[in-house]
Amino acid sequence: MYSKLAEKLKFTLEPVAIQFTDTKPDGALQFEEGKRGCIAAMLVSAAQGKITVFDEKTYGCPAGGVGLCFGDTLTKRDHKIEYGLSTGIPELAASGNKDIPKSAIEGERFFASPEIALKWKKSLPYTESGKKYVVFMPLSKADENNPPDLICIFANADQLSALVIMSGFNRGEGLNALAPFGAACHQILYAYQEIGKEQPKGIMGFFDMAQRHRIPKELLTYTVPYQMYLEIENSVDESLLTTEQWEKIADR
Repeated sequence: MYSKLAEKLKFTLEPVAIQFTDTKPDGALQFEEGKRGCIAAMLVSAAQGKITVFDEKTYGCPAGGVGLCFGDTLTKRDHKIEYGLSTGIPELAASGNKDIPKSAIEGERFFASPEIALKWKKSLPYTESGKKYVVFMPLSKADENNPPDLICIFANADQLSALVIMSGFNRGEGLNALAPFGAACHQILYAYQEIGKEQPKGIMGFFDMAQRHRIPKELLTYTVPYQMYLEIENSVDESLLTTEQWEKIADR
């Protein structure tokens, strides 16, 4: 699928098409059943040209299952994420198990206490897509005749500014983007909530400090429903991207 937007904005990583489907693509990368893995790493792999796939047995980690709209996999797997995201579990240090990560012992300190982190956990918009698979692929490999559900764009500050502005180009609205906190893959969960809305919002993401090392420091993500992406794509030739003010910063 050709993208005039990607050509004009010169992204360093290719936009990723995300599809909820009952069909598994041939030759796609997939985590082994029961093995831990990071959805964010697979998202980056897709932006670098790979096709990746997940199902309810291969979503990598409990938070990843939430991000991929397989429901409340944190509760299903009795995962005490509220400790990991806050003060940790110091008692684990006494176990002598060298495989326990330091972050589990000391906590990631995203929240002040497990109680506050639990409030965040309860606030998540847990969703079950009803589809067997979630597929990530480079946008160039997506099929217009079988379009994806979401598009995830890796953008620097200038590119993200343009995307947020262009999201309101045909609307006359000021609030066209949201920046929720979550795991690095949770922008998928939040963007899924926008599918089918009359005026969907773009979701800024990849704020998860534990996963920021996976992408260049200047990048964040902007994830939108496919129809919203088309709205932006079809505005390229009339938008701010045609102006002198954009040309001044386009190559910096």
